[in-house]
Amino acid sequence: MKKILAVLLAIMMMLTLSSVSFAAEDSKNGNLQFDENGKFEIMLVADAQDGFPIEDDFKNAFNQALDKAQPDLVIFLGDIVMSAETDEEYWAGYGDLLNPLVDRDIPFTLVFGNHDDQDAHKGSTKDEKLAKYMSFENCLAYDADPALHGSGTHNLEILSSDGTKTAYNLWMMDSGDYIEGGYDCVRADQLEWYEGVSKELEADNGGKVPSLMFQHIVPAEVAKEVMFTVKGDLGALGSTNFSDGTAATYLPNIWGFEEGWMFEQACPSPDCEGQWDAITERGDVQAVFFGHDHINTYVANINGIDAVNVPGSTYNSYYDMLAQGFMMISLDENDLSTYKRTMLYTSDLALEEGSKLPDGNHGKAYYQFANIFRPVMNFIVKAMRVILFPFFFWAA
Repeated sequence: MKKILAVLLAIMMMLTLSSVSFAAEDSKNGNLQFDENGKFEIMLVADAQDGFPIEDDFKNAFNQALDKAQPDLVIFLGDIVMSAETDEEYWAGYGDLLNPLVDRDIPFTLVFGNHDDQDAHKGSTKDEKLAKYMSFENCLAYDADPALHGSGTHNLEILSSDGTKTAYNLWMMDSGDYIEGGYDCVRADQLEWYEGVSKELEADNGGKVPSLMFQHIVPAEVAKEVMFTVKGDLGALGSTNFSDGTAATYLPNIWGFEEGWMFEQACPSPDCEGQWDAITERGDVQAVFFGHDHINTYVANINGIDAVNVPGSTYNSYYDMLAQGFMMISLDENDLSTYKRTMLYTSDLALEEGSKLPDGNHGKAYYQFANIFRPVMNFIVKAMRVILFPFFFWAA
């Protein structure tokens, strides 16, 4: 009798563990859910580019932004933990960066950037670094399919406020690091995975699930939109010579984007394996967000999909005081046909009462100047579109 009971108990335990494992894999949402008011807030951190010890200015800005925004999720857009004197300090940098999230119990996920595979700890792989991130309890990142190009490509589902279905989806794509001729890109096998999971979500939820996509390196299709391109290989005279026989010049096309500005040329891969065609055909991605080019803030609309260059948040690498900060994405379950973008500029944060930022490397006047000149810069770009349009039309 005891043996029979033991066997039955073992079977029940196996079934229970199996169902729990299935449920965890099936949900892929890390308990993300719209709140009772149908709201969900995401904070984007692009190009932190720091290490142990993390810059005090960055930590102060990050902490202040988290307290102000109280996001439901933080997404790091690559080039995250980089510099350190020793291997021990390199790994300690993860805790130094992520402790503000751990202390507030805010979940986070990430995509890798080109520098994440080219940092002080050169003996480690991106898979090992992903495992380090995943060792933090509030990390939701994972590798959906280790056979895919790169590491850490995955999706996160956001449940409806009543928990009955997946209301929204977030795609995290590893855009790689370096290839011959420049940077890497999102590859065909990742796009095939995206299409398959997108169709599964559609079948499970009675229709296409609206979504956003996140990666580090700007897609080639976007660079061709916001930079003037020509047929042929420009060699050293071109900012990027694409594998399709075209080349991007160093001249920004201010008519190729609707918002923001470009203070550096877009730096995509020379290769393209059809990312924009894939997301256009599926019709579920509303916007693609990327970092990489720290001082660009443009938003271009290509085939009805927004391409958003998120400016850098770093205090450790090059940055533009007019744009530096954290981007917020607001989702409203009552209208999932769109989304809202806002910036938490460090210059705004620094001028709030009690901010520690003016006590750091930059005084209050520095941040005040940024706040004064930012609208001026936006006006200049808009004016240039109008003033230069006749010359552009004539040249075309």
